[in-house]
Amino acid sequence: MIERKHHVHDSNDCGVALREFAVDPPATVARASEHAIGENEARCRLHAETTTDIVSWCDLTARRRYISPAITAVLGFTPEEMIGASPIDSVHPDDAASFARVLNDLTEGRLERAMTFQRYRHADGSWVWMEISCNLTRDPVTGQPDGYVANMRDASARMSAEDALRRSEAQYRILAEALPQMVVITSAETGEALYTNPQFTAYHGAIAPSKQARFALVHPDDLTRVKRIWVRKRRLSRRHEVEARLLRRDGLYRWHRIVTMPIAQADRVEALISTALDIDEIVRGREELRRANDLLRVAQDAAAAGAWDYDPNHDRVVLSAISARMHCLTAPDACESTTIEISIKDWEARVFAEDLAGVWAAVEHGLATGTTFNVEFRALAPDHPAGCRWIQSIGRAVADSKRGEVARFVGLHLDVTSRRSAEESFRSSEARLRVSEERLALALDSSEGGLFDWDIATDEIWFSERWLNRLGLPSVASPFRAGELTDAVHPDDRDKVWQAYHAHISGTTPILEVEYRRRQADGDYFWAMSRARIVEREPDGKPRRMVGTIIDISQRKTAELRIQHMAHYDSLTGLPNRNLLRSRIDRALAHKVEAPNQHAILVCDLDHFKSINDTLGHLMGDRVLHAVAERISATVRRQDTVARLGGDEFAVVLDDIDGEASVQAVCERIIAVLDEPVILDGLQIDTSISIGGALVPGIAADAEEVFKRADMALFQAKSAGRGTYRLFEATAHARIATRSSLALDMKDAIRRGDFFLVYQPIIDVAAGAVVSFEALLRWRHPQHGLVSPADFIPVAEDTGLITPLGAWVLAEACREATNWPEGVKVSVNVSAVQFRSGLEETVLGTLATTGLPAYRLKLEVTESLLVQNPEEALAILHRLRGAGVKIALDDFGTGYSSLSYLRRFPFDKIKIDRAFIRDIADPDAAAIVRAMVGIGERLGMGIVAEGVETQEQLDLVRREGCTEVQGFLFSKPLLAAEAIKFVSDNRG
Repeated sequence: MIERKHHVHDSNDCGVALREFAVDPPATVARASEHAIGENEARCRLHAETTTDIVSWCDLTARRRYISPAITAVLGFTPEEMIGASPIDSVHPDDAASFARVLNDLTEGRLERAMTFQRYRHADGSWVWMEISCNLTRDPVTGQPDGYVANMRDASARMSAEDALRRSEAQYRILAEALPQMVVITSAETGEALYTNPQFTAYHGAIAPSKQARFALVHPDDLTRVKRIWVRKRRLSRRHEVEARLLRRDGLYRWHRIVTMPIAQADRVEALISTALDIDEIVRGREELRRANDLLRVAQDAAAAGAWDYDPNHDRVVLSAISARMHCLTAPDACESTTIEISIKDWEARVFAEDLAGVWAAVEHGLATGTTFNVEFRALAPDHPAGCRWIQSIGRAVADSKRGEVARFVGLHLDVTSRRSAEESFRSSEARLRVSEERLALALDSSEGGLFDWDIATDEIWFSERWLNRLGLPSVASPFRAGELTDAVHPDDRDKVWQAYHAHISGTTPILEVEYRRRQADGDYFWAMSRARIVEREPDGKPRRMVGTIIDISQRKTAELRIQHMAHYDSLTGLPNRNLLRSRIDRALAHKVEAPNQHAILVCDLDHFKSINDTLGHLMGDRVLHAVAERISATVRRQDTVARLGGDEFAVVLDDIDGEASVQAVCERIIAVLDEPVILDGLQIDTSISIGGALVPGIAADAEEVFKRADMALFQAKSAGRGTYRLFEATAHARIATRSSLALDMKDAIRRGDFFLVYQPIIDVAAGAVVSFEALLRWRHPQHGLVSPADFIPVAEDTGLITPLGAWVLAEACREATNWPEGVKVSVNVSAVQFRSGLEETVLGTLATTGLPAYRLKLEVTESLLVQNPEEALAILHRLRGAGVKIALDDFGTGYSSLSYLRRFPFDKIKIDRAFIRDIADPDAAAIVRAMVGIGERLGMGIVAEGVETQEQLDLVRREGCTEVQGFLFSKPLLAAEAIKFVSDNRG
């Protein structure tokens, strides 16, 4: 029986009420307590009759005078069966004595209340655990005890759970005490030990339960890792393992594997349970195994040994990477730990057949005697000069301890090819040694090199015979002294030789190696290289003896100088190349501050040199380049640098000049000498050159910047018509930079869709109706606003962007024209660049895609386009006109005004340039317009007057016979929607 305190619904008031249910008090007492009973009777009756707990009242004789209906549901008895009976009669015999003592204390007034647990008999004969809360009741008038109220509740489930908990705790305690590991349960909040098993105490001895006391048992080197568990204890969601050394009671540390797991309740870690298993032997064995493996690996590497492992039960052999290479097998990767597994048949196929019997005999002998076998055999090696490789195999059998059978064979492979070769050679070693000695003596005497042996202590040097002759020293038996040879070293190299010598004898360099010039017998110097090392030292560390070789490296030095020359000079012309030019420019820049504008860079480019190569061939072109290099070099001074950049490009660095006037004079001289034809094999070849120049300023500028300025000036010279020169100007640079920036912005504008079209109407003079619109390209720049076509169209043509841009204009204009009335055409301007980039295919493809009839498209071309490539351009125009496309000649009168084009191609329209319309009031201008109209009428070509801005101009062009007009008098260029409205408003 377990006694616990528990709150229940009880009071003396309810006790009085319940007592009134059971007895009839004397009249005098009833009158005294009538008021109290009346207030509580209804409330207590309701509680007693409705609660699931059993409520009863007993008198001082411990006889029930009242019991609630809940008795039936809990114990199966009716209240009537239980009235008048003693509670002791229903209690389990094992619990009756203790319960009787409690009731006795209550009824005699020694206790006011009590709580007990005991088993009660159920109507079916079983026993039910009940929780009973008893409260002493007193007479409300006299205050004397008159009985007690009991509140009884079914505690079967609770007692079963507590019993199961006790059994579980007992089982876990037995388990914890039976485990070989130390077990400790600690509070997650304070770290104090709540439980330790006997193994913990047996290992550590008696220690305080605090966390600090346990941490003191951890080896200092491992303490941080162990403490980390406590730092992260509230985040532990699973087991955490750590290996650490723990202090034993005898003062020794041993390795343990510590496993810690959280004990959580309601998502909160309340405690930690840790086990510590002694793994000291495992750790030590693991460390010994690691050291053994390291030693084995070192031994294998040192001996170049490969491992093998043969499984006779499955006829498979595993070879290490080294062993695999010995058998000419390639490992899957370059890692030395990689292994290759092959069948024993595959291995036998790689071994000489006549050696296999000896191998297996050795294996059988080792198996029979239980000893290590050692055998050598030849493996096929196609990459080896002898076609095979000798391999020594050392191994032994490994038995299965359980079955007593051989499980595998393990061993090492050693490549003993060299040793076998040495043994083969040893048979004739004595003869070969004699031959070698003779050959060595001959080599030392006949080669370009020599040996020396320097006794530093005595300062005596011995040289081989041949080298003495090369040095011009007498061939005598007595040795030479170092001081006697110093003068033979070139004066410029003596410091370098002695620095190398002192660096070696001081231990700074492992070997003395130095190149220097030596004087030979005829007084000339040659390049030599000495390699030597200290082979003997005094006890105090001072050098005693040095031996080495001296080699004539004159030929190598000559080759190096040739290579150096090739690296800095052009092989065709012999001029400095771009690398050497850069260093000369850097030299000029080094003096720019103290001598501004006294140095200049010229970049020269032969004009039309490609045509020379194409017509006369590259060999003749190379000869022309050589002649040009000679002429330029002859024109400048010796201190100036002439370089070939590659192809037909040259550069000149002018030093110590007198400003811009001197640069101009040099440019004029170069242009003049190259204006003279080059005569080769009787053939006269005309040449010319364009030059761009830039002075080296005193302000900050690097070689790249100066060269870039000269290159910009060259671009200006070529643009000016070639055969001339230009010097760098900041304003020209700004224009080029602006054009470059514009080109970059145009690429972004095409991607973003910043370009758009406007449409200017062309009016029929007689009808006053719109007959056509000219599509005009506009660019709205995100920073600069509207950019003039005069600025961006030339850039587009230079960069080739006009091709995709023109294709877009054509497609957009044709698509928009499909929204206009049937008779209204659209005019699109085309560039010469488009003619070279598939204009014909673009036009026909656009018409097919948009569905616009060909007769409604008019292409406007200029005379300059026809001049550049007249035959090809006219052929394309004829084919397009044959397909139905209208062709107009734009800006007539401003270009070449060649009437031959009007005769060779039947233009549909001729557009008179606005310059003539602007001055049409002038009789001369009017006469020109009249003549143009006459030509057009005679050839059957319509006439369009551009730039009509006033009524007077309209009247005059109408009088001169122009049939169609275009200009601001009628409308500015319109957006697409505005153009449609304009057509609707001007139907004529």
